[in-house]
Amino acid sequence: MADAYEDQVGLALYAKLTGASALTSLLAGTASVYEMLAPENDNPPYVVYAPQSNVPSYTLGGTAYENSLFTVKAVTIGPGIAQAGSIAKQIDVALNDQTLSITGYTHMLCRRESSIRYTEVDPGGQRWNTAGFLFRIAADPT
Repeated sequence: MADAYEDQVGLALYAKLTGASALTSLLAGTASVYEMLAPENDNPPYVVYAPQSNVPSYTLGGTAYENSLFTVKAVTIGPGIAQAGSIAKQIDVALNDQTLSITGYTHMLCRRESSIRYTEVDPGGQRWNTAGFLFRIAADPT
């Protein structure tokens, strides 16, 4: 059940993110939004989203609602993290307290819970910058 829910949330996030022109204008268009992992040969900037956890709330009759965390982050290459931060700001505008259309569920909540911000250096010395958020997403099974 949780996998089906996470799949539907993934589709809803993709639709919301690719439909946000202020966000996609900072990327290489709507094709630069990926679930779980960007393609190996794709060059940043891009956005990646992925489920982190799902802890459903139950009633005696079964699942009251799904309660999950999703990571949504911008990835850039360069000497600083400012570009990733600008993209992350548009992720926040597109998702925080916005309604998601989740097939088979009634949307309850999509709220930023915490931030993500780090830089990694690859073996060639290139800096990969990441900025984004964990979003709490809750939905009632219909």
